[in-house]
Amino acid sequence: MILVFVYKEIKSQEEIAYMDYALWANMQNTTVSDLSLGLNPRVNNSIKLCIEYLKRDLDFFDRDELFPLTEIERFHQLQVGLEYGLDFEKGFRFEGAFSPTIASSWTSSLSEDDFIWNFSASVSKTWSNKKQRKSWVKIGVLNDVLFGSPQIVPLFAYGSQIGNQVSLEIGFPESIMGFQFNERNKLLLEHSFTGMYTNLSNGLEIDGLGTLTDGKFVQNGSQLVINYVFRLQPSFTTFSKIGYQLGGEFEVQDSIGNQLYDFGQGSSIFFSMGIMYNLK
Repeated sequence: MILVFVYKEIKSQEEIAYMDYALWANMQNTTVSDLSLGLNPRVNNSIKLCIEYLKRDLDFFDRDELFPLTEIERFHQLQVGLEYGLDFEKGFRFEGAFSPTIASSWTSSLSEDDFIWNFSASVSKTWSNKKQRKSWVKIGVLNDVLFGSPQIVPLFAYGSQIGNQVSLEIGFPESIMGFQFNERNKLLLEHSFTGMYTNLSNGLEIDGLGTLTDGKFVQNGSQLVINYVFRLQPSFTTFSKIGYQLGGEFEVQDSIGNQLYDFGQGSSIFFSMGIMYNLK
């Protein structure tokens, strides 16, 4: 789960609630489906509250594994965070977020192993050229699960309005090119790194290894996405995505990151559809 602040001039509305359903068609003899719900109410001009719930279901087929797959067929993530932004003179802005996350199979009571302490901090500078087209640069850090266990990685981006209808941002962990065709239609081409690091709350019986306690299900990679956004009316917007997940880790690990079982390269085409409620 990633919580990053990205300036996009091409977005003219502020999202305050959304629902999204995604399906990975075939990831190494596994069908993966996600249901995401989110609320992003703004407290004031500087502070926003972010609440996100994700349910991920895995349907395995044609597999003969070393442990009961029923123990890893469903995972839950609940993230509650605060975003803070402060503008300074000459186009400088500080942004920070603290977003504790519960990531667990939730097959038993919660423990400290179910919690991940995500955070991010960045400074950006925005300026305009003679045609009043904006450009921006951002640098910072974030603590997230993009590459397995939680770790601090750099955050950076350079973006610019290329024309009245085109916006480009190149950076890490996300790059976006946007085309605003008119007030109601836009297309986003996206590349991003994503990850899931989830606690297996029950012990896992693995043939030849005994019972694994405090095990982790790890899935990550990068995504190439085409995202079509359609504004139904002033407050409701739909989005439809098709993309390809470039596989990274897709495995069970022990609590210190040693691989115990590898499901294979987690690559797949995926589809996603959702709706947002937003303010102008």
